[in-house]
Amino acid sequence: MAERLVTIATFNELTEAHILKGRLEAEGILCFLGDEHIVGVQPFYSVAVGGVKLKVTEGDVAEARAILARIQEGSGQFDYDTIEMAPPTQEYTRTITCPNCGSDNVGELGFPLPFVSRRYTCYNCSHTWKGRK
Repeated sequence: MAERLVTIATFNELTEAHILKGRLEAEGILCFLGDEHIVGVQPFYSVAVGGVKLKVTEGDVAEARAILARIQEGSGQFDYDTIEMAPPTQEYTRTITCPNCGSDNVGELGFPLPFVSRRYTCYNCSHTWKGRK
């Protein structure tokens, strides 16, 4: 016989429900969200349907509530002082420079649209040109 699902928490925000669902799944607890699609499509219906419901199986109710209580009181089970952080990855950002004077004091003209050539202006020498970002 299949186990019954029990609602252990309700949320008005879909994002918060997904975060806590992910946390419970990371702990090995099988869980589901009820009415997530209704609230996702029509957020104002959240109160009308009773919010997004976080549901777990009957056997996991006590453990799931304990994890949620631990999260709510702010005492995580991880010791963040012992975790070694990976070195930050180098981000490759392309800076736009003026072809006339080489300055990076450059601004974009108009409304930026993706995949369309853009117009730039240099605030140092007032040069304008077309380019791709």
